Amino acid sequence: MRKKLQDNMFEISYIIELCISILVGLAVAAMAVWIVIDMFRSSFFENGIDSLVQLLDKAITLAIGAELIKMLCKHTPETIIEVLAFALARQLIVGHAAPWENLVTVFAIAILFAIRRFLLNRHDMVETPDGLVEIDTKESEE
Repeated sequence: MRKKLQDNMFEISYIIELCISILVGLAVAAMAVWIVIDMFRSSFFENGIDSLVQLLDKAITLAIGAELIKMLCKHTPETIIEVLAFALARQLIVGHAAPWENLVTVFAIAILFAIRRFLLNRHDMVETPDGLVEIDTKESEE
């Protein structure tokens, strides 16, 4: 009885995650179209470099949204690290932070890459409706 209830709850949470990823995907697609339309307005280029910074901000935010969709659909440590790396890169590229904050962000990205390289092994576990399953993270990159 308890196992069946746990399996049902897991299945419900998985479906909710898929619905959230669909909503995020629709928002990312709509915003991508909006960015393209916005670029072809004549007033877009009047602001000079500010327009480029706004475009970069929107584009990186969309990339983070796409990575978030992958994270919701594929429960692996690598996808989490990728989302965090994109979020930190956005902060570094379009954020107007103090130099020491940029340095901390660079160190944080380096730590994420080190974690990905040295701490994630080939036998990470992922949760499925059938329980924990061992995956090969190196094969999933290809």
